[in-house]
Amino acid sequence: MKYNMRKMKGFTLVELLIVIALIAILSVAVLATINPIEQSNKARDASFKNDAAEVLSALERYYASQQKYPWNLVETKIETDENALLASNDPRLGIIGGISGAPDFDTSGGLVVSSELKSSFMSKKPFLETVQPEDYLYLYHNATANSSYVCYFPKAAANRQDAQAEQLKCLDVDNNTILNQGVGDGACVVPESGTDWSYAPDPTVANVACVPEGNIR
Repeated sequence: MKYNMRKMKGFTLVELLIVIALIAILSVAVLATINPIEQSNKARDASFKNDAAEVLSALERYYASQQKYPWNLVETKIETDENALLASNDPRLGIIGGISGAPDFDTSGGLVVSSELKSSFMSKKPFLETVQPEDYLYLYHNATANSSYVCYFPKAAANRQDAQAEQLKCLDVDNNTILNQGVGDGACVVPESGTDWSYAPDPTVANVACVPEGNIR
């Protein structure tokens, strides 16, 4: 019995340190592969894309019943023959209420009042009072083509690269329009790899994704 006890040895300090170091290296490798921030941004982008699709569907249902869009009916209205480019905190979009275009985050807009969207939709991030502009949705309506798009700033790197980058557009707020890549005075282009990504409307920086996808018309 004493002989067996003498033969049973534990790990040395060096062996324990080696094992701990290997576990740390593997943990870093796994985290680098999973990249929790990137996964969180992917989930955020997917949520924004779904919200954009819901807003677009609600607008088309509203138009089918009213023969006008919400921004054609309010006091500070946009005429039916004018293009519209509205951020999600603009009452004329029809989700947040307001008087003379001033946001009222406690009052429902036309899409909610008409039940095209549930009132709970107002609590989504793009429609909160404290939200930053990078988390807005942007509605673009081309009056000439009678086509509508809802756009957002993608934050996941995977949604700003390769094939996905080909879908990105430029917001030109001065001219109430969204530009396809290669269009505009300064040419709408995707930021070069390695540059700081901007989350601000810019007629020369393709940094918004839109629903539906494809060229703006």
